[in-house]
Amino acid sequence: MPRPPQLVISDLPSTRPADRCWLVELAGADGCRYAYRVYASEHALPGDLFWSALHHHDEGPLPRALDLFDSALIRLLG
Repeated sequence: MPRPPQLVISDLPSTRPADRCWLVELAGADGCRYAYRVYASEHALPGDLFWSALHHHDEGPLPRALDLFDSALIRLLG
């Protein structure tokens, strides 16, 4: 049985033509919203996009983002 293609999720611009740019907006504990570009295939799961943006946010100096999936806005940019 063939295996499904492995998703590659990154916050860096992709050189792969199949990858798309997603906008993931996270709610911050300080009341602000933080937006991140995530590069992944158009078949990426919303949860994977959310966790990629959240982990990237946690590595930075900004106040904590809420880890509530329902508070995130995720949309395909192109």
